[in-house]
Amino acid sequence: MRHNTITVTRALLALALGAVCVLTSYAQDDAVRPKVATVSLARVQAGYTQLHTQEIELGQWMQSRRSYHDELTNFVFLPRKEFEEAVDLLSRERAETDQTRLDELRRISDKSDARFSELRAQVGRSAEETAAFNALQDMYDASVGTLKFLQQSIVEELSTRRDTALAGLMDTVQQAVVDTAKDGDYDLVLDADMVFYGGEDITDAVIERLNAGAEQPATEQPAAGEQGQPGEQGGAGGGQQTGGQGG
Repeated sequence: MRHNTITVTRALLALALGAVCVLTSYAQDDAVRPKVATVSLARVQAGYTQLHTQEIELGQWMQSRRSYHDELTNFVFLPRKEFEEAVDLLSRERAETDQTRLDELRRISDKSDARFSELRAQVGRSAEETAAFNALQDMYDASVGTLKFLQQSIVEELSTRRDTALAGLMDTVQQAVVDTAKDGDYDLVLDADMVFYGGEDITDAVIERLNAGAEQPATEQPAAGEQGQPGEQGGAGGGQQTGGQGG
């Protein structure tokens, strides 16, 4: 919301500066002086229920991705093919057979994880043991690389979702201000934070109009089983180790 508010604020500042000349030209003739209103964008942001609903929905979407990422850390000691299978199974609604396969993959990963820890703690590994350790390390590194890629994808998608949602909400705010101004026969509406004196505050009327419109159906939410990517800050969430160490 901050970026969009700054953009709107700058536009209103330019409007306010232009309004100085307009008001000056009217100063000598009270009969034709424009009717000016003010709106506090900070109060609109605090009182607009649809904005808070949108923030909650984005938070829920983020939490689902974080949980997805955390669960994937339990499968990092799998060969690439099996790890990608786990990624796919965890990203959709699970049938009973899917859960059975996930449990099997988890046991395989746990066994490899235990072997990796055993070899890492071992002093003086044989050539065969060193090869096994390096193979497990490579397997782990490949899985972590996939997790990092998925994590970056979720960061980018979150940014897109937020920008799209806020852009739409700011358009709605602007239209609410315009409609409220027309209802009150105002000639000019300025940001309250830029006005030192004068103007009629129509902020409450704008918020009331916005919230009345927010009673319409909310924006589309992700499907219940949609979990294609990990969370923004995902990491070691109670699963296997995620910070591999070399020998």
